Amino acid sequence: MGKNRIFVTLNGTFKNEEKCRAAMETIVNDAHAANGVHSHFWFRSEDGKSLFVLEQYEDNKALSQAIRRFTTARISFFRSIEVNRISIYGNISRGNKLMFAALRPKYMEYYGGYAKSVAKTIEAGIKNFERNRILVTLNASIKDEEKCKEAMEAIVEEAFAESGTKTHFWCRPTEGETLFVLEQYEDEKALMEHVKADSSSRTSFFESVEISDVTVYGNVSDQIKKMFSPLSPTYLNYYGGYSK
Repeated sequence: MGKNRIFVTLNGTFKNEEKCRAAMETIVNDAHAANGVHSHFWFRSEDGKSLFVLEQYEDNKALSQAIRRFTTARISFFRSIEVNRISIYGNISRGNKLMFAALRPKYMEYYGGYAKSVAKTIEAGIKNFERNRILVTLNASIKDEEKCKEAMEAIVEEAFAESGTKTHFWCRPTEGETLFVLEQYEDEKALMEHVKADSSSRTSFFESVEISDVTVYGNVSDQIKKMFSPLSPTYLNYYGGYSK
């Protein structure tokens, strides 16, 4: 489930935050109303200078439709920031690659994991619970691929059984020994339950890789920060958007 999902991330810095914020609100509401756009999450660095956007699409068709829906607000958004990096995770089609070519994104292909289906609703508008999501990303280099793959498959199975762990998506580049993991939790309680769970496969995974960086996205408590302190993560605060 979720193998066809495409994630797009953007890292940037503000040139005109007021203009960016106005454009963002229009873009988010437009994305929420569109079929197949499951997440359009926006985060800001603690110093208020940097912006991170994460978009989740059901499949290549949903991404293609979103790219073609190039609104005035999106033009205004790109004029209000300095784009530092765009990354695309998943098995993206050649046609979509051509549409992204001018932005020169980094590509990483699906390696394992899932993104759970989104419940359909006829209720209009962004719901409060959609703003409570917490995301965690991890970048690492692989030391023992066989051990890493075995641990990963066990971790994914364990995470899928957790009702509050909505996404556990793993990607790798076509060449090289690097790994990207994206985890999405229903809320802070779900993240805490996942971290506290006794998992020998998680221990095995950390033995098989060398962590380069961890980032936590969302408004988290000091208790969560204490639990993550051994990994020295970067924190970005919720700025807008939704995750269905």
